[in-house]
Amino acid sequence: MEKLLIIEDSRVMQAQLQDSLEGKYLLEFRDDGPPGIEAAADESPDLILLDIYLPRMDGYEVCQALKSDKRTREIPVIFLTSLEAEQEKIRGFEAGADDYIVKPFYPGELLARINLHLSSRREQRLAVELERLNLLRELAIALNHELNNPLTTVLGHLHLAARELQPGNDAVGERLGEIKKELEKIRHIMTRLASASKAEKTGYVMGEEMLDLTNT
Repeated sequence: MEKLLIIEDSRVMQAQLQDSLEGKYLLEFRDDGPPGIEAAADESPDLILLDIYLPRMDGYEVCQALKSDKRTREIPVIFLTSLEAEQEKIRGFEAGADDYIVKPFYPGELLARINLHLSSRREQRLAVELERLNLLRELAIALNHELNNPLTTVLGHLHLAARELQPGNDAVGERLGEIKKELEKIRHIMTRLASASKAEKTGYVMGEEMLDLTNT
């Protein structure tokens, strides 16, 4: 479920937003700019609903801070305000806002705008992943081409070495067989990587992720 960060100091508005959005998204609330900025960096929400009038920092300052931080600049920001003046909207967009909703809002309009920006962000992420995959495939094809010849040569020498073994050298024969098996694994992985149609990831140590080629 996608996560929304709502930076809004009015308890009444928080309750209205919770009634409209709860169950559809994971909701995080902050009632002022600095804790909202911190939560955006720490929680990585998929979208931020931001009130303009906040106690210590107004929404324009908060939005500028979010858009100047590489950790949060790609998160869509929708301003919530009771003002519909054109100048306020212009100022909001100049601060980096992606959209603008005037209070009181219609729940259907709010949901439609949120879904629009979330869909757009999903498409952007998909485009980035596809670009990364294309680069990965180009690299894999080049590596596959460069490694294929030496692998073939090594496997050929292993085959000849196995044929020339004298009777009684079973242990050496087993070791040669194991080496051949591991080299075939390398060739298989390179072939899978070069023909990958999607980038599957699996969890690794310390929260890191690595490419999973077992199901590619």
